[in-house]
Amino acid sequence: MKNDKGFTLLEVLLVVGLLGIILAITVPNIAKGSDAANEELCTSSRLIIRAAIEQYEAIEKVTFSGGNVENLNFVQYLAREEYLKNPLQCPSGGIYTYEDGEVECSEHTDQD
Repeated sequence: MKNDKGFTLLEVLLVVGLLGIILAITVPNIAKGSDAANEELCTSSRLIIRAAIEQYEAIEKVTFSGGNVENLNFVQYLAREEYLKNPLQCPSGGIYTYEDGEVECSEHTDQD
């Protein structure tokens, strides 16, 4: 009596091969999507920081210089002074700088 309840070696190899091909196609696309999402989040964070700087300048009647203020990174300073709810950070670990009226990120650049 023949036992027909299992898979043959060829069937198992075929399924494993197909799974490998599917993973080879999808994993890079998932990584690209994550990078794009991080860049969008960084862009949004920079816009929020820029708005906080404009609010700071209007209320305090000074020109914001950026850099370090009272030994704090300028984003931390804005959060401490309650112009930002939380000190925003780049999701990719970039460093925000403020110069000539623009908030820049060391990891992401605007592609205008």
